[in-house]
Amino acid sequence: MNFFERHTKKILITLILIMMLIILMFPRLFKYLSELPTFSLYVIFLFPVAFFFIYKLYANKKRVIALEEYAEKYNYEFYEKPDEAQTSLFKEFSSTKIINNEDKFFNLLVPKDDNDTKPLIVTGKSEIGGGESSHTYYTQIFLYKHNTDLPKFYIQRKTKLDIIFGKIKERTSSNETGIKLYKFKKKKFPHNKYFFFSEDPNIENFITNEFIELLKIGIIKKKALINIESNGKNLIFYKQWSRHSLELMDYYSNLFKVIKESLIK
Repeated sequence: MNFFERHTKKILITLILIMMLIILMFPRLFKYLSELPTFSLYVIFLFPVAFFFIYKLYANKKRVIALEEYAEKYNYEFYEKPDEAQTSLFKEFSSTKIINNEDKFFNLLVPKDDNDTKPLIVTGKSEIGGGESSHTYYTQIFLYKHNTDLPKFYIQRKTKLDIIFGKIKERTSSNETGIKLYKFKKKKFPHNKYFFFSEDPNIENFITNEFIELLKIGIIKKKALINIESNGKNLIFYKQWSRHSLELMDYYSNLFKVIKESLIK
């Protein structure tokens, strides 16, 4: 996700303030503008705003074209604006309330074949904060169908602030997802880097040592930490607040497939 996407409102406000500052710094310019027809003034003040929205339309169109190319290359169907039925599977996961709090899934990729190993891919949108301090975040979500019984769990990466405010963040995340925090008793799960939520009494038997080692390898190599959730039959994987280039989409599809297979043989 680029800077413009994340700070849309701030950029618009900044552009308007810059225009006003220029006028205050150069009184002659203000005098000149005051003599212009009203229509000309509208054009001058609205130009930066119009330019910004044109850029956003261009960036969105460019993204759609890239995803259409990805769909053709990897044998997917692409839906820029999927309907409710097409995205219903994603809404079955508790954590999508966090990464898609506007309930606006878009840019859906559905595999034409091999549904057991290739993920469904969609993008969610969230607004965090309010007013001038709000930010827009996009997250690309990879869903792997399994359609058999799995224990429910949610693995959430920790940020530096999460580590500082550990107990508070634990309660917040638990309330958001409706799942209690779980601490491993026998296996060496990397609790210093990940929150783990589950209420299944047999969860520790399900989480394999191979799976834990893959998470640790990602930490050692300083790769971006990922989030994983099981809703009891399917799995989603995502890097929170990120949507990826075509190359990284391919990378994460393969990575998530390997991690999934370390859990489900």
